[in-house]
Amino acid sequence: MVTLRLQWDAHQIYGHFKPPSTHAVHPANLLMQAPEITRPASSLSAYWLRIATVWTYIPFRWYWLSSSTQSVAQATQFLVIGWLVLEISGSSAQLGLVIFMYGVPNVSFLLVAGVVADRFDRRYILITTQAAVGGVIVALAVLEIAGLVATWHIYIASALLGVIQSLNMPARMTMIADLVEERSILDAVAMQNAATHAGRIVGPPIAGVIIEVWGVGAGLAAIAACYVVSIACVAKIGHTSQSTPSRDRSPFRNFADGISYIKNNPVVLTVIVITCAFGGFGMSHMQVVPAMAKDVLGSGSAGVGLLFLGSGIGSFVGSLLLPAMGRAHVYRALLLSLLLFVLFLSLFAWSTWFWVTWAFFLLVGVTGVGMVWPLATTIIQVESSAEVRGRVMGILQLTPGFHYLGAFPLALAAGQWGWGVAITGAAGLSLAVTLWFALARGGAPKLRPQTTEAI
Repeated sequence: MVTLRLQWDAHQIYGHFKPPSTHAVHPANLLMQAPEITRPASSLSAYWLRIATVWTYIPFRWYWLSSSTQSVAQATQFLVIGWLVLEISGSSAQLGLVIFMYGVPNVSFLLVAGVVADRFDRRYILITTQAAVGGVIVALAVLEIAGLVATWHIYIASALLGVIQSLNMPARMTMIADLVEERSILDAVAMQNAATHAGRIVGPPIAGVIIEVWGVGAGLAAIAACYVVSIACVAKIGHTSQSTPSRDRSPFRNFADGISYIKNNPVVLTVIVITCAFGGFGMSHMQVVPAMAKDVLGSGSAGVGLLFLGSGIGSFVGSLLLPAMGRAHVYRALLLSLLLFVLFLSLFAWSTWFWVTWAFFLLVGVTGVGMVWPLATTIIQVESSAEVRGRVMGILQLTPGFHYLGAFPLALAAGQWGWGVAITGAAGLSLAVTLWFALARGGAPKLRPQTTEAI
């Protein structure tokens, strides 16, 4: 079969399991081995078999449970804190400042976080950072219940959360490759992504009920409890295949090595650039959807909630579709997902009917966060060497942070030319970077015809 393929050997990366080694295997690595699997009779059975294979890795099960509970906590975190800000100040500007206080350190410390993820045991990083986040949340809960909380407390808490959670994410995403075989990385990333979006769907409604019945303090306590459960799950993971950290070089040298690695690897460089453009331009609308819905659709808070529900459902569905994808076609699937994302986002920007807008926003969720992000993560996990994977993932994690930085200029453009022009223009910039950096420029990864065995 003749297909367009990257010059890097995707078949080797995503190919069949190798026969078990005849050499002795360390007991800590026994859980990392998966059984030899024969080819299923149908694509549907292949899909379920790939998902089932991921769940044969016991450490990954604990990792997934940890990610699920952390996702519920993070999805509700700013809903509860935002409500607390509004209760105290009644000012949307104060709420925006709280988000800004979180976003700036979150983006700034990601460069450090990648080095930390490579130099230390990632399990301990997750346990430490989640315990610290839980402590900050508990402090806010105590102040709120005691009636002592002030706006400046929330500013400090938000900045601390930004720093701590920036250290958490590169370690968490890089850890996937420590828990499963290379063959299962795409499927494991899809399951982890599904857990994240399930948290976006389930968490906020539950938090809303808790706030209504018991108050904001109880909502904060529930978030802290989620982090405690997540810590317990990480503690059950046990030993992983993470390579022994090397600390014979300074952190600054480690960081420089990571940047050099990215620069000299055309696949990694291309994926990071187009994904960061996707975050800074394409996904900047996520922070200003309430304003866009109010101005264009005349929607209130309930309508905005429905739009975000649609986005969450779409992202969840997109994650579930990934295991049906051929492993040899991940890079092309990333480019196709970016193109479809730009199309659906542009249609979303110009729609003036609520349910049509809702449907397009769902499709934006499917192709954007549901597919672009996990596909990019998978390529980085597989293409990066184990020694620098944390640093490379730290750079990729700038993508979510760029959502915050892109929202302000997008809102300014909307005030000048309208939401349709502003969001379509942002989508066009994301598309332009993708077409240039991934296809047109001289150093882009080359696509060429290649005959391969179907996977």
